[in-house]
Amino acid sequence: MLNFKLKKSEIRISNILLLAFTFTLIFLIPLFPESFRKVTNNILFSIIFFLAIFALKGKIRKQMLIIAIFAFVTEWISEIFTMDFLFYISSFINVIFFQIVVVRLIIQIAKSKVVNSSVILESVNAYLLLGLMYTMLVAILHLYNSEALGFIYKEEVDFQDFTYYTFVTISTLGYGDITPKESIGQSLSILISVSGQLYMAIIIAMLVGKFAASDSKSNKS
Repeated sequence: MLNFKLKKSEIRISNILLLAFTFTLIFLIPLFPESFRKVTNNILFSIIFFLAIFALKGKIRKQMLIIAIFAFVTEWISEIFTMDFLFYISSFINVIFFQIVVVRLIIQIAKSKVVNSSVILESVNAYLLLGLMYTMLVAILHLYNSEALGFIYKEEVDFQDFTYYTFVTISTLGYGDITPKESIGQSLSILISVSGQLYMAIIIAMLVGKFAASDSKSNKS
């Protein structure tokens, strides 16, 4: 039986591993040969599902384990049978899972009394998982309506293209090589970019405020 009562050091290790595997999925997998990407993506997603559970604090881990198992199973069934409706189910479960994890991480950051390495790790993980959540929505959108987004330099697209578009949009960078062509794509793009900016503004404000408060207390003492 899994032990859900973790020490702070174990939660910190979980956050470090979560960051490492999420970083690999987002930034390193595109460097792999295309023939290895799809299976490698699924393997990394499976690992991230369970690492994310142990990066959280409190009793919610037990409930999250159920969602993670559903996400794991549907991810691999979707990979094995390659059916559109299974991909929809898998992607929606992934979206729900990442959404809950991001919200819980933000709550943990808000409740923290001091800014330390663990809080910084949680902040980075929440941002990257927010990007993965929107990546799944972009993938769903493309499957639902392949004309919603225009890929100027590519005829066939894959998960890495959706990841690239999401993180370029969430950072409001926008190179213009992938553009929203229809209203549904435009609406999702607005949601991604606004969410990214709100996240940065809110989290940075919280971290700066907590750091200033702790620094003020240490000076008084």
